[in-house]
Amino acid sequence: MFPSGEMMILALQAIDFSSLLEQLYYIAYKAIIFALIIFAGWIIGRVVGELVGRIVKRLGGDPLVRNMAIGRAIVKSGMTIPGFFKGIAKWAIYLAALLFALQSLEMATISEPVQAILSMMPRIVGAILIFVVGAIIADGIGELAKRSFTPEQRQVFYIDLLGNSLKVLLYFIVITITLSEVGIDVTILYVVAQAFAWGFAIFMGIFAGIIAAWLLKDKFKELVGP
Repeated sequence: MFPSGEMMILALQAIDFSSLLEQLYYIAYKAIIFALIIFAGWIIGRVVGELVGRIVKRLGGDPLVRNMAIGRAIVKSGMTIPGFFKGIAKWAIYLAALLFALQSLEMATISEPVQAILSMMPRIVGAILIFVVGAIIADGIGELAKRSFTPEQRQVFYIDLLGNSLKVLLYFIVITITLSEVGIDVTILYVVAQAFAWGFAIFMGIFAGIIAAWLLKDKFKELVGP
């Protein structure tokens, strides 16, 4: 048996200090790169988020979106409209920075999943933009259809129901396009949307004829005479 002191010396001699130092330097280097990417993402996210919030506010997005369904939902959640878009931009950059930081570690167990998410990021951001803008447009068209008639005409011809139905159709189309952008197979939704659109178009044609006849009935009586 070796004395404890000799065993300690032999154990230290067995350690490859140069290799150990190289590994420590590599870990420190990767940790610094990780921290720098996170810090840069935090700075860029705050700056871009602030810019997006100011642009939305300056372009009048607050009163425009606030009167729509999506805007009312945002306000009820306790957020402002510029704050909502600011948050989307900011957290999208935060998430991208975190993914790039994880990718910089070059760990086999997380590299592939992170790479897959990074490749999906442009589609996800595009899908979010399509949904938000599409929802705003759908809401705007539905409200415009309602406001194009007098309160009397809206009550007689159920214009509010028609406007809400138009919103539902447009929302369905927006959701279908959004899911398609993410890469989800929406073939069955396209078939349903097409059938629904044709049915709605036929209904609108009949409905427009009824409205035109109602609006022209007095003029027709004048032309026919007593």
